[in-house]
Amino acid sequence: MSTPAAEQRKLLEQLLGKEPLHNRYNSGSRNRYYQNNSRGGDLGLHDPKICKAYLVGDCPYDLFQGTKQSMGRCPQIHLAKYKLQYERERKHGHKFPEFEREYVMILSKFINECNGQIKIALKKLEHTPEERAKIQEVTKEIDVIDKRIGLMMQEIDMLIKHNKVTIAMKRSLVLEKLQERRDVVAKKIKFITENVGQSAQQKLQVCEVCGAYLSRLDTDRRLADHFLGKIHLGYVKMREYYKLYNKKRYS
Repeated sequence: MSTPAAEQRKLLEQLLGKEPLHNRYNSGSRNRYYQNNSRGGDLGLHDPKICKAYLVGDCPYDLFQGTKQSMGRCPQIHLAKYKLQYERERKHGHKFPEFEREYVMILSKFINECNGQIKIALKKLEHTPEERAKIQEVTKEIDVIDKRIGLMMQEIDMLIKHNKVTIAMKRSLVLEKLQERRDVVAKKIKFITENVGQSAQQKLQVCEVCGAYLSRLDTDRRLADHFLGKIHLGYVKMREYYKLYNKKRYS
């Protein structure tokens, strides 16, 4: 029966290999990262089989795992021991500009594809002048209601701060009626936009980060679900990494 210590040792060996850490990171053996390690069978960090995106930041394959945009598993190697080696080397002052260049190229591919999808989505949302006029007409009322709701909420807050609770409660009843009216108008707008033409389809906005369709009629919770979703956050990360490492190339 294995002991807890033996189980922990086995787990560490799976992550880092069996070679002792003091041998692996000995300062006189820097070149071992660029060659196969004969003792442990480890690959050098420069080996093409190791995923450089995984070492430098986040591999796009990992970012979209479990989503509708999942591409499966990355064909290259993702092992924690290589990422630890890379990070330790960087802390010791070693630079890997070629890894960063490769990462920028990988990110560029995914970001350019996403930008192309965004352009296509925006094109689909283009309306004729007649369609735009009709949509503008039916959305005007909801804009007015939204402004009234916003002002009334501010008024109620001020009444509460000045201890005018009774008046605040009366205004809250008016606010409730406005919100009910907004729901009715929103349903009306939804029906009209869905029937204005195929280009409308209630999808009046395109997310400029990930290319998803958004609707101004979506609830705050639904919008929050989008912006906190794995696909959207994946593209946020890729764009941030691209901006960071592309800037480093020319600084």
